[in-house]
Amino acid sequence: MARREKVDRVLLTKMANIEQRMNMLKLAYEKYFAGTDPIEPIKDRETLKRDMRDIDRTPMNATREKYRWRSVKARMSSLENYWQRNLVMIERGTHPKMRFRADAKQRAAGMNPENSAAARLEAQRQARAREEAKETQMRSLFNEYMKARKQCGQDSNMNYRQVRAALNNQAKSIQHKESCKEVKFKVKVKGGKASITAIPVR
Repeated sequence: MARREKVDRVLLTKMANIEQRMNMLKLAYEKYFAGTDPIEPIKDRETLKRDMRDIDRTPMNATREKYRWRSVKARMSSLENYWQRNLVMIERGTHPKMRFRADAKQRAAGMNPENSAAARLEAQRQARAREEAKETQMRSLFNEYMKARKQCGQDSNMNYRQVRAALNNQAKSIQHKESCKEVKFKVKVKGGKASITAIPVR
C-alpha cells in the first residue's frame, strides 16, 4: 500500500493567501488600466513578489506543494507580462481604453476625434522617441556599470534585460513613494564595489 505524502499545511495556507492577493492585485490593475484608479498598485505588487520570494526559499518535499507552487508562479509570470504590455501601451499613448477616453472627452467638448488623428500620431512618435532615448541611456548606464564592476573585480557577466527590469521597477517604486517626476541612476564605486544609485528628480 502506497504511503500518503505528508504536506505542510502552513505552507499550503501561505500559497492560498498568495493566490488570493494575486486576484486582488489583478483587479487593482484592471481598475488602473480602466482609469478608475489613478495610481498603479506597484507597492502591493512588490510586497506580493517579496512574499513569494520568501516561499521560494522554503524547502518543499511534497509533490503536491511543488506542483501548486509552480502553478502559482506561472500565473504570476503571465499576469506580469500582461501588465507590462499594458503599461508600455499607456506610456506610448496607444492603450485602447486610454484612446477611448480621450475620444470621449473630445466628443464632449464638441470636437471630432478624427481631426486629432494627426496630433495623436505625433504624440505617439514623440513617445517612441522618448522610449528610444530612455533605452539608449539605460544601455549606456549598464555598460558603465559592467565596466566598473570589472575594474572592481566583481562579476560583470550580468543580463541586461534583468538589470533594466530591476531598475525600472525600482524607479516606479521610488516615484510612488517620493512623489517625484522621474528617477535618474548613477554608477558609483564605494569600498571597492560598484553599484547603481537612484536619484529622485522633483
